[in-house]
Amino acid sequence: MYFRRSVVVVHAVFLLHRGGAWGCMERRAVEKFAFCEKKLTFDTNILTLKTKIQFSISRMEKILNLFVAFAMVAFSVACEGQGPDGGEDEGNLSGKISLISSRDIIRANGTDVATLTVLLTDDSGMIHDISDKADIYTSTSDQPLGTVNFTAAEAGDYVLYALYGLEVSNDVNINAVSGVADIPADPNKASTDFEHNILLVQHTGTACPNCPDVMNSLKRLAEDENYASKYVHIASHSYNEDDNAYSSAATILSSTLKAKAYPWVSFNFFEADKFLGELQSMKNCIDLFHEERADVGMAASSVEIDGTIYAHIELKAAVEGNYRVGVWVLEDNIHGTQSGATASWQHMHSNCLREMAGESRNERLYGKSVGVVKAGENCATILSAQVNDKWVLGNCELVIFVAKEDGNGAMELVNCTICPVGGSVEYAYN
Repeated sequence: MYFRRSVVVVHAVFLLHRGGAWGCMERRAVEKFAFCEKKLTFDTNILTLKTKIQFSISRMEKILNLFVAFAMVAFSVACEGQGPDGGEDEGNLSGKISLISSRDIIRANGTDVATLTVLLTDDSGMIHDISDKADIYTSTSDQPLGTVNFTAAEAGDYVLYALYGLEVSNDVNINAVSGVADIPADPNKASTDFEHNILLVQHTGTACPNCPDVMNSLKRLAEDENYASKYVHIASHSYNEDDNAYSSAATILSSTLKAKAYPWVSFNFFEADKFLGELQSMKNCIDLFHEERADVGMAASSVEIDGTIYAHIELKAAVEGNYRVGVWVLEDNIHGTQSGATASWQHMHSNCLREMAGESRNERLYGKSVGVVKAGENCATILSAQVNDKWVLGNCELVIFVAKEDGNGAMELVNCTICPVGGSVEYAYN
């Protein structure tokens, strides 16, 4: 049986009330007791198999003692019309509560913080922030945290939940990791004039006979010193599954960006309505996107620990916005015989999309929300991606990007950079 803080007592008395044993106890009485004894609550998942806890005899005796105490207090307030302070009791808000963490991963150094928020959705659908009223616990402690800021000095997976009145929130999992590297120091803290990189996505595949034409254009673009530092190139091998560089991540990306044919080229998260794979077309698109100033800059470090890549990322905003941060894994030097190749180098494929960090499809594509960041302020997070045994890790690097929603509800990529696995990248300024 699954208990949280011996709250079986509350359930037992509630059942007595429902059965009529205390006829004068209206629902108001239960609310009054919740007001008086906030720390006793009922987990509606009491019969789930989520966690098995063995109770000792002394633990069960304590539960019985609490039951007696509860019965006495509940009976004393059952038929009264006033709150515990002698005035009219406003009662707690009622509704479903949820616990949200600003971060899924933190460094196990005792100072890295995940900020917790408790939200209550009432019967009318209105959402209330009750973080200052609810109690937040870890699954291994009977004592509330007493704060909305969670830190961990020891590495491990931590499960947290919130209690408010008779409501129990969802679980939140936070992974505290040792060995994550520091982010490089900001070389120009006063500036927000960041270099602006455009994301160029090449939709391709080894069985595509016309794709070498775009490969030739991309080679010439990379050799042009006026453009080489203005974009980040991703090869999304989504055409044929027997391609050594094929990945499910590439299929998701190409379908989302609606590649209309192969070869195809996309810029940032915009769906191209015509072929842009010719050299001059690519230059024109890069110039067009570069007319806008970069809204954010990024610095990052990354490390591989036990088959997981951790990217420690900090963004600094030039423009206030509700931002998302994403990480994609790329791999270079993948051999695959290219249909229609006109040169031997076209059988070696680089910048190939391998994986996207994130739990949901939305997070994998557009990044994880870090909330509103004001102009001139910083925000840090850690994202992770699992390593595939088929990759050559020494040939891998990370694309780190920041996105936000534009005025039309579509996602807009506002800047991106490359970070080596096991290396770092600092803020880049104009």
